[in-house]
Amino acid sequence: MAGIAWGTGSGDAARTPADRPTSLPAGEGVPPALRSRLELAGRGVRFPPNATPATALPITANGTTYQMAQTLAWLDDDHFAVGRWDGSMTVFGFTESGTAGPLITEAVNSPAFQGVRMLSPLGERSIVTSNDNSSFALWTSPSGSWKDLRLVGTYAYDEALTVVTGGIAVAGHLVLGHSTGHLSVWRASERHAPRLLRTIDVRNPAPVNPWDLHDIYSVEVLAGSRDSALVVTGSEDGYVCVLEVPSGRVLSRTVFNPSAQRGINHVSVRGDAVLVANCSVGPSDHNLWYYSVDRSNGQVTLRDKVNLIVDTRRPQAFNFSTIWGSYAQGPCWFASTEEGALWMGTAGAKLEVIGYQEVTSPLGSALGWRDDPGRLAMVAHDLYEFVTT
Repeated sequence: MAGIAWGTGSGDAARTPADRPTSLPAGEGVPPALRSRLELAGRGVRFPPNATPATALPITANGTTYQMAQTLAWLDDDHFAVGRWDGSMTVFGFTESGTAGPLITEAVNSPAFQGVRMLSPLGERSIVTSNDNSSFALWTSPSGSWKDLRLVGTYAYDEALTVVTGGIAVAGHLVLGHSTGHLSVWRASERHAPRLLRTIDVRNPAPVNPWDLHDIYSVEVLAGSRDSALVVTGSEDGYVCVLEVPSGRVLSRTVFNPSAQRGINHVSVRGDAVLVANCSVGPSDHNLWYYSVDRSNGQVTLRDKVNLIVDTRRPQAFNFSTIWGSYAQGPCWFASTEEGALWMGTAGAKLEVIGYQEVTSPLGSALGWRDDPGRLAMVAHDLYEFVTT
């Protein structure tokens, strides 16, 4: 695929099989792409066969720990952090080399030893991460190099909100999305300890998914000033919401696809343009949606949609993450799907797909983009770096 050059991957040799046994529980500790597959398999939907024939052993499955990435965020021009389902957070230094992969700057574990489902920089020397069902964690690097990253502490909230699944720092505030479909807004910065201001219920009363899930996976900035901002959220229940921070006033609630069978996995914002990644089910569904937002009233308008899938025999195509970027010809977007593919395209009046290349293991990868220079990080189990050309 023209337009990007890639560096070497870094990570363990473990791979997630394309088709896990369908006896696994579809609980909170199971990655969403796999949970979706299990639900389809439970309805008798068949997946394309693996290259290696399935076999059975006289043993009983007793749980799985998933090391795949759940979230990725750039901290500065040269460093990004990755949170994984196994409870680890690793800070990497970007290495622009065709032979050397990204370098580990620091590695820590969640204080609660639970999966790191959300992380966001808070200023130039701090990181906020999810922790457990009633707290989040704050980390700091006194030197700003990230090599001396240490835990400042954990900050409690009502456990009825449950775990943080998405969030962002903007305009001196921290906006956290929870698995219950609620947002919590905190006064927080590197100079102010987090202080809860309010919670906001943005649940869809008729979730598009079959599990009654409301996880808010994405919170992105639409517009911001020193003291206030407009943010866009994307939820497992199918809602795209636009709201003000810190007032908490909700400008709009929009179901991204009234016919959807799965919710929203990721949202990316550039100007007034919004990309939404989801899992398509069936040949007539789509897994990348393109909207515009009127900042004056928060109204969301659909512009286009596409289905990013390589093997059209597959009953689902899980789009794990999408991100705006740029290359020599101008603005572009990237998306990571469960087939281990990295997709690239442009967006004007419509979505245009440049193509894809096979990169990594199944189930999807977290993506992160950094401008000036154009750097793309992609993490599933292994970690890959790209520069646009």
